[in-house]
Amino acid sequence: MKKPGVKEAPDQKNWRDLGLLDLRDVFICPLLHSARELPGAADFDTALEQVAQGFGLQAGSETALIETPYVPVMIRREHLLHIVEKRPNARERFTEFAVDTVRNPFEIWQVSYTDGSSRLAFIGTYISKYQMLVVVHIDRGNVLWNFMNCDKKALNKHRHGELVHQRNSMQKQKKQPE
Repeated sequence: MKKPGVKEAPDQKNWRDLGLLDLRDVFICPLLHSARELPGAADFDTALEQVAQGFGLQAGSETALIETPYVPVMIRREHLLHIVEKRPNARERFTEFAVDTVRNPFEIWQVSYTDGSSRLAFIGTYISKYQMLVVVHIDRGNVLWNFMNCDKKALNKHRHGELVHQRNSMQKQKKQPE
């Protein structure tokens, strides 16, 4: 899905440059999210259908639109294929986190790439060991491009570019799971 040699452009402002909190220090309201890890699918086709249904694609439907606090995001079945192709990762398990991140992101960053394109990095924070990054390709019509789970420290590395949306946040008061 990505052209060889296309990378995020260097020297973009990041969360530190803007004086933002490290995600490990952000308070996450426990009542805000209801995302949960789903069971992994037995095969590629079942995994694809699990992700497609999670994003609102009904049987026979090739596209869906999800409203976000920033721009509507187009879901295209054809772009979900690479998300589930590496079966050992079983990324379909994190579909609810990805959908929730698109609908209610903690932050959205517009990231520039070396080929002149731009993508949106939707950052999702949770009281869980799982955090979520959802990538939306702007130049392809604000289409869902990818999603992946990671820990808070790793997710900080994706907080660069132009910050275009941020949900109110507070510093942690009590120890929350990393």
